[in-house]
Amino acid sequence: MLDQCYSKTDAGRAEIKARALALSRSTRNLLLVLDGSRTAREWLGLVQGVAEADIAYLLEHGLIGAVGTAGVAAPAVAAVAPVAPGPAAAPPPSRSTRQLAAFGDPPQLDYQQLYAYLSSQATKQLGLMKGYVFALEVEQCHDLAELQGLALTLVERVQQNKGAEAAAQLRLALGIRV
Repeated sequence: MLDQCYSKTDAGRAEIKARALALSRSTRNLLLVLDGSRTAREWLGLVQGVAEADIAYLLEHGLIGAVGTAGVAAPAVAAVAPVAPGPAAAPPPSRSTRQLAAFGDPPQLDYQQLYAYLSSQATKQLGLMKGYVFALEVEQCHDLAELQGLALTLVERVQQNKGAEAAAQLRLALGIRV
């Protein structure tokens, strides 16, 4: 069990928003950051105050599932050819207009796919603490447009922290046109 990778299920995402179960703070933190990028054993080492019993509890209540099983959204990543930027003399578009242009119509990733991808990339791209905060921001998004705006924010943060090459790779993975 500890060598398996787990990710939040739809029920787990609903629990984060509803707070219906009496989860300890550390167990709720584990549920929040758990994204399928690491094994349960690795997460136990990263999140203070959790034990194997907490993983078992989350599994028992259907809040997490093994990566690749039914009910767990695996991130879909698609490659897109970059599009040349528009004229430099035009005024900068608003954030919502940029979102539509950046993600295309229709966007390559739907709400569930983008949610899963952003959740899985939070700690990978930003580190454990900033990734945790970003995961909280993902949880607050109610629709695809909000997630797309947050995805653009992630790209900006990655560019600031890791450079243009890392941001370009993230844009490509998210299906964001330049």
